[in-house]
Amino acid sequence: MNKCFIRILSIMVCLVVLTGCGSGAGTAGSSAVSDTEEASAAAEGETVYTLIEDMKYEEALALLETLDLGDQESLRVAGICYMGQGQYEEAVEAFEEALACNNGFIYDIDYDINRYLAVAYNKLGEYEKAEQVYAAICALQPKDSDAWYMHGVTYLELGQYESAVECFDTAVGLAPTDYDLMISIYQALAQYGYRTLGEEYIADILDNSTTIGDYDRGRILYYTGEYSQAIVYLEKVKSQGTQDVILYLAMSYEALGDYNYAANVYTSGLELGESAVLYNQLGLCQLKRGLCEEALEAFTSGLACNDTSLRQNLRYNQIVAYEMLGDFATAKELMESYISDYPGDEEAQREALFLESR
Repeated sequence: MNKCFIRILSIMVCLVVLTGCGSGAGTAGSSAVSDTEEASAAAEGETVYTLIEDMKYEEALALLETLDLGDQESLRVAGICYMGQGQYEEAVEAFEEALACNNGFIYDIDYDINRYLAVAYNKLGEYEKAEQVYAAICALQPKDSDAWYMHGVTYLELGQYESAVECFDTAVGLAPTDYDLMISIYQALAQYGYRTLGEEYIADILDNSTTIGDYDRGRILYYTGEYSQAIVYLEKVKSQGTQDVILYLAMSYEALGDYNYAANVYTSGLELGESAVLYNQLGLCQLKRGLCEEALEAFTSGLACNDTSLRQNLRYNQIVAYEMLGDFATAKELMESYISDYPGDEEAQREALFLESR
């Protein structure tokens, strides 16, 4: 039996003991950073957490060495940084050491670390270990729909479809109106070769839902490839003028090959306010139209939004736009910076080799 599973079992035993105590001591607590810790990091100009948000993992690791966040939190943060750099073996080692710091009580940070650990195992292809971690989390937090969803995904990776669906059914039962969850389930089934079954699964949810609105129905239809039907429902709520509706409406037109109209819809959404998501989609649409200058402008505007969740995609797409414009010198310079920040991106590594030959 591996060390991680032994540690998880010990945590489960601790929880039984705590339940028997009948007091509030030792129940799940906050893993938030204290004001003192924040102030210490701020003295360096940026907190380690801000650096992680900005995906500056090497700088975060360097700053971490100067901070006193406590052994468990320091190891957790180090593990996150290693994951951000694609160093999953080092991440696993850090997370396992962090779990070893457990003092016999269960806190939010312990669940958080286990979730990161499971993801790292998945990245390494160690799906059985990941499944064991998710099984333990679901046993300890049986009402956590996200944990059940990830447990199901791990079963798909192990080729155990029926067990995966059982987990997905549990997740949906816990969150029957979480349509983001349902879309994620469909995408997971499709990714692992069960697209038809995924369509049946999500169609059954649609048929039996009495509360789903036009927007959610429309975007679910988009993900299942029924673009014309998606447009019908999304057009009904277009007058609401929300960027989410406009995004899915434009993507549906784009999926049908109507790039000109899709670009106009994306642009109308940006009239409501800056959006890195809309700029990125607009840029991709412009590339399909062969309008590389306009695409580059869209990606650059998206980066100016400072949306850390899309920064990596926008930076890569910006490089592609420069390539398509024939500006290989700029593309190469930007790619070198990109790979320095995201060394785990294998596709970028291959693209860099291409740029070297130009």
